Amino acid sequence: MINPDNRPRPKPFDLLASLAAFAHARGIALTDPELIPTFTADAGEQLAAALDDEALLHGTRTERLFEATVLSLGRFRLFKTEDSGRVHSAETMRVPDFRVVLEDGDQWLIEVKNVRCSDPFRQRTGMSAAYLHSLRSYADAMGVPLRLAFYWSVWNIWTVIAPEPFMRKDGSLRVRMQDAVAVSEFGRLGEVTIMTIPPLRIVLRAAPDRPRGLEGYTASFIVGSVEIFADGKRLVDARDRKLAEVLIFYGEWTLAGPFALMEEGEIAGVEYVAEPEEPAGEGWQGIGWASRIFSRYFATQTVEGERLIQLHGRPAPDWFAPLDRWDFAGSNLRLLLGHIEPNFEIIRNGTARGEG
Repeated sequence: MINPDNRPRPKPFDLLASLAAFAHARGIALTDPELIPTFTADAGEQLAAALDDEALLHGTRTERLFEATVLSLGRFRLFKTEDSGRVHSAETMRVPDFRVVLEDGDQWLIEVKNVRCSDPFRQRTGMSAAYLHSLRSYADAMGVPLRLAFYWSVWNIWTVIAPEPFMRKDGSLRVRMQDAVAVSEFGRLGEVTIMTIPPLRIVLRAAPDRPRGLEGYTASFIVGSVEIFADGKRLVDARDRKLAEVLIFYGEWTLAGPFALMEEGEIAGVEYVAEPEEPAGEGWQGIGWASRIFSRYFATQTVEGERLIQLHGRPAPDWFAPLDRWDFAGSNLRLLLGHIEPNFEIIRNGTARGEG
């Protein structure tokens, strides 16, 4: 295969490790010419079974979604996959999915779980005592606190919680979504609610020097420029325009249009308007949590209709990481950020037990 970038191909360390483990288990020498065909046939059967395992596919996609979301929020010093490679221990331990070093130097080990309950108003999940104990044993051995990242997929909401407030007397865990939201620490990884002033508009203007017309019920024109407006002000800064596009297409406001723009009886272009479906008065309006906005973007890369078509999607670190350095006073895209803080009173009172 020709490498168009003229770069050396990375060495297949993981693939070689899998082949070596297979050869050792089957008692086949690495020099045996039948090794690769035998390995390939066995891998094909396992991969076919994996592609039919809905729980495995959605669980793996959720892990990749969490990783891409954290990378896009950009509030960490180090983020790595933890559950790869061999682990030898004196007792049964389960390795959490990720390790993160926060900006203040604190570390977490994070286990990621997808939660989907059919009733949108009864979202809850649990974890057996044995499963949770195995995770906590690894975290204790590492001297790093354990956190559980739950993706409540019906509501498209992430929560990151310490397990202790939700543990029952038998060591198992039970948590309701509303309680998890109340004590979520996802804000330490950059989660924010984003508010701005509606409406947001994208205007596709007709090129004035190119043919355009309106005949009967058919309008035709060639786009000459794309303009974006926030609260009636035209956005010219590249960063303002980029974030406005993200909010328009992946935020929670309703996007309506196209609406025709007319000038002197001729088609002058069309516009799309994003605004809250039920405005709460005038002024600042919430357009979504950063993680929910990104999750919608991730879905466009990984889901087609009701079918899962990819497990991996691209992160977007240029979307939300710059928000703390936003020109809040000078930008025409006015923003108000809500930093979500956990309600530790629930933890101190021991009321978040997921009962009921």
